Amino acid sequence: MTIEQTISKWVDESSEHIIKTLCDMIEFQSITKINPEEAGPGERECQEFLKERLESLGMTTDLWEPDGPQLLEKYRNRPGANPGRTFDGRPNLGGILKGTGKGRSLMLTGHIDVVPPGELSHWNSDPFEPIIENGLIQGRGSVDMKGGVCAMLCAIECLVKNNLSPKGDIVFTTVVDEEIGGMGSLAMVDRGFSADAGIMTEPTDNRLSPICHGILWGKIKIEGIGGHAELLPNSWDKGGPVDAISLCRFILDGIDKINERWRYDPKKNHPLMDLPNQIIPTMMSSGEHPASTAGHAEITIDVQYLPSEKDKFGKGGHVKKEVDELLSNICKGDPYLCQNPAYIDWFLDADCEEIPANSLFVQSFQNSLKSSGINEQLVGFGAHSDIGIPSTLGKTPTVNFGPGDPTQAHQPNEAMDIESLLECTKALALTTYNWCNGEKNDND
Repeated sequence: MTIEQTISKWVDESSEHIIKTLCDMIEFQSITKINPEEAGPGERECQEFLKERLESLGMTTDLWEPDGPQLLEKYRNRPGANPGRTFDGRPNLGGILKGTGKGRSLMLTGHIDVVPPGELSHWNSDPFEPIIENGLIQGRGSVDMKGGVCAMLCAIECLVKNNLSPKGDIVFTTVVDEEIGGMGSLAMVDRGFSADAGIMTEPTDNRLSPICHGILWGKIKIEGIGGHAELLPNSWDKGGPVDAISLCRFILDGIDKINERWRYDPKKNHPLMDLPNQIIPTMMSSGEHPASTAGHAEITIDVQYLPSEKDKFGKGGHVKKEVDELLSNICKGDPYLCQNPAYIDWFLDADCEEIPANSLFVQSFQNSLKSSGINEQLVGFGAHSDIGIPSTLGKTPTVNFGPGDPTQAHQPNEAMDIESLLECTKALALTTYNWCNGEKNDND
C-alpha cells in the first residue's frame, strides 16, 4: 500500500472521529471582539482541549498567556504589535513532534478565536451547538477556522497512528487574537516557534494560496453642525446646521469613485486575486437626537493592500497616506468640508505576505496536492490572514491552505463541508510527510 493509500484509508475510516473533533471545538465559545477584554470564555478551554490531544500523540507542548504590553514595547510599529491587548485567560498553544533525522521542518498553524455570532435570529440553531446535516457541520467557527485546525491536528494524528514518522520536526501552533489584528501570531513567533516552511489552514476551499491581503481599519470622522431637523435652516455659512449624514453620502460617493478607479490600477490588482484592493465602508454611526440633524458621524472603513505596497516596517503606511490624501481631495469638492475636512483615525494595520510561486516549498506542496488528486493551481486569498508574521519575523515562509468555502466565514449558519474537511486532512498529512522527509540543506 502506498503512502497516499495508507493516509486516505485512515482518514476515511476515521471520518466520524474527525467530525467529532470539529464539533467538540465548535462548542467552545472562543469569541474575540474588537475589545479583547470582552472576549468569550472559550479560548482557554479550546486550547486546553487541543493541548491534551497533542500530548496524547507524544508531542511536547507549551501553553502560555502572552504579555501584551511587553510585546507592544518590543515590536512597536511592527506587524501584530497592537495596543490595548490583554491575554488573561486567552493563551496561545504550541507543540512539537520531533523528527527522526535531519529532515525539513514544517509548522501547521491556525487561530482558534472566532468572531461573534451576530444577530441570533439569523441562525437556524444555537451557533455553538454544532449541527450535522446534508454533509455539512454548522456552527460558528466551523469554517473560520476551527475546521482548518481540526484538519491539521488529525493530519498529525494520521501520521502518528500509522507510524509514518518523518525525519523533520512537525510544529503545531494555535493562536488567539487573529480576528482583531494578529498579536497572537506575533506572540507565537516571539516565543520561538518556527520551521523551514509553514501552512496556515485558513479556509481556501482546499486551494493553495501563497498570498493574502493586508488590511487597514480606520474611522472617518465627520463633523457637521446640529440643528432642528423639521425647520427651514439658515445657510451653513450664516450659522445654520450642516447635516453630517448628508456629508456621509458625499464622502461615500467619493469612495465609490475611488474604488472604480482602483479596479483598473495595476498597483491595486494581483493576478491571483479575484478582486482589486478596495475601500469598504463596514460600519456607520451618526446623530444625537431624532429631531436634530446629525452634528457628527463616523464611517468605519476596511482598506486592503498588497505585499507590493508594504512600507519599510512591513505594514500599510504608504496606503494610509494615500487614502488620507484621497479623502482630503474628496473634501475639497464640498464648500463646507473644504473648510471642515473629515479625517481618518486609523486603529488597525494587519500585514500581508506573498511566498514566491517558484519556491521549493510551494512546488513541493503542489506536487503533494497533485498526488492527492487536488487542483494544485495557485489562487489568492482575498481576505487577511496571519501568514505575514511567521513569514517575515519568524523566517517561516507560510502559505494558506485549508478546508471550507471562505465565503461562509463570519456569516450566520456558517457551515463546513465534511468532504472538504476530510480531503484537507489527507492533503495535509501527505504534504507534511513528503516535506519533512526531504533532506534539509543550505539551499532550503
